[in-house]
Amino acid sequence: MRRIFRLFHRRFEPPPPAFYLTADQHRQLLELLSEIGLRIVSENRGPVPLMTFGRRVLERLEPRSSQPVPLPRFADALKRLIRDMRHDRLRVMSPSDFPGVGYVFNASDPKTWPVRTSR
Repeated sequence: MRRIFRLFHRRFEPPPPAFYLTADQHRQLLELLSEIGLRIVSENRGPVPLMTFGRRVLERLEPRSSQPVPLPRFADALKRLIRDMRHDRLRVMSPSDFPGVGYVFNASDPKTWPVRTSR
């Protein structure tokens, strides 16, 4: 009987505590992301799909947590972070706000630009 009641009343798990960075830590994090991102784009020699980019960033960071990181959410967070950091070379092009949709490229290298039609 208790099992039946547990189906209707789930336990509330509190969210993990918020993580705050100092200004210096934030700057270092953005520098690390731009280094990793530009290296991934140069290795690919072309625009990198956002999901592939997110997977490769996770491989480079090697998270050691017991919980897996959901790739679509991580890729969407990377898309928003790259867009907001306004780096002079590392850019993201996304035609929509759907999670995981877009390409990461090097703005100073025309070989890595995503193809745009004349329309």
